[in-house]
Amino acid sequence: MDFKKIFFHVLIRMAILVLLLGSLFLIWSFSYDPHKHCEGDIHRHVDGGLGLFIVSFLIILMYCIGLFTEMIYLFIKKRKKIAFANLGILAVLAFIIAAFMFGIS
Repeated sequence: MDFKKIFFHVLIRMAILVLLLGSLFLIWSFSYDPHKHCEGDIHRHVDGGLGLFIVSFLIILMYCIGLFTEMIYLFIKKRKKIAFANLGILAVLAFIIAAFMFGIS
């Protein structure tokens, strides 16, 4: 297996994740109005940041499940180098998620 194929495989998978999260951020930033429910001087804010965090977490979770499923499929099809590339992506994502969860910086 050529290094170029593995590199493009990883690059495409990361681009998919960036496009998903970027489109979510753009939709949220253009459509979210924190003062939607305010009436005069009474402020009733909704927590849009929490919703953005939850939806982005769900996107990342579904992305990881898809990568894991693709990794199992690639192992069955005997394309182990690309499957290990998927495993590497999952390991990096797990490290990044653990760093944010446990405050490792």
